Amino acid sequence: MLARRNSFFMPSVFEDFFNDVNQVEKRNFTNPAFNLKETEKEFVIEAASPGMKKEDFKIDLQERVLTISAELEDNKEQKEGENYYRREFCYGSFCKSYQLPENVNEEKISASYENGILSITIPKAEEKEKISKMIKIK
Repeated sequence: MLARRNSFFMPSVFEDFFNDVNQVEKRNFTNPAFNLKETEKEFVIEAASPGMKKEDFKIDLQERVLTISAELEDNKEQKEGENYYRREFCYGSFCKSYQLPENVNEEKISASYENGILSITIPKAEEKEKISKMIKIK
């Protein structure tokens, strides 16, 4: 009877055969998944960014364009006697921009980061009262 050996540290030739040949040792950081939603009073942008800290993000607003960027640096420090056989943690940066609608209150935009989710709340501006009047012709 033929016994099959499978080792975490020494994968079989067949396992390597079915792996992606373009796989790189260190993966590039990609854009997180974003949710965009609207309520009666606000717009909310959510970004799934686990493993980051709020200090890693930069949020900038210029001429109604909201830009969200982040950089996560690779801690290349390797302990003595420790060797990686595979590194799949992502490091790098991303930048995403959104054109905001005209009906937002830019002064009250806020952001929070909790449980791996960056949440940006963009309150809607109060609608100005619509004026109805007759215009006299001179």
